[in-house]
Amino acid sequence: MKKLLSVLIVLFLIPFLCGSAGAAKTWKDMNLEDCTIVGTLSGLDAADIPNVVRYYQLPLQSFITTDPYTITASTNPGWAIGSSYPMLVWADGETTPVLTTFRIPSDYASGGLFKVLATESAASTDNQIDFDVYINKDGQAYDSAATGQTPVEIAAVTTTPDEVTLTVATDFASLAAGDWVTLRIWRDDTATGTADMQVRGVAFYYTATQ
Repeated sequence: MKKLLSVLIVLFLIPFLCGSAGAAKTWKDMNLEDCTIVGTLSGLDAADIPNVVRYYQLPLQSFITTDPYTITASTNPGWAIGSSYPMLVWADGETTPVLTTFRIPSDYASGGLFKVLATESAASTDNQIDFDVYINKDGQAYDSAATGQTPVEIAAVTTTPDEVTLTVATDFASLAAGDWVTLRIWRDDTATGTADMQVRGVAFYYTATQ
């Protein structure tokens, strides 16, 4: 932040020569099209501008299942509405994955994880979200294997959403801008919770260049 303030101050202090005769003018009188900056900014490069964390929303409607592909109110998992939120719902014993594919943004610099807004239909032993990813790159053979990820617990009930973080091990080690990622999520039925698992939103978070 201090560096940024210094740069702004320097910009206002750089002398300008304006007009055909090169006569100095005030900021009020200057026509910047006729001006030439006298002096340079030294020691400033891209590394001096901090990167920022951004996110890419993955609409719930973009997810499909492996069979019959289209999700309905009666499929496994199915669509439902709760507290004015659309949601994907897995009942106890249902483990069919949903999946969607998205492209890594062009301003991607590093990192990469998913945040899932999730709830449960009633107070019970917490359910867990399981997941994996497939990474595809231009000109390379399709990714045919995914690393088994560690399921993440949902510490919530229907009135208290829980933003669950899904951190990808191994498969994101060489992630790059322009890659195509397929995310799969499902209910890990190993946990003993019996309430419905409800996914209400999914987003991809990453560090972006400025």
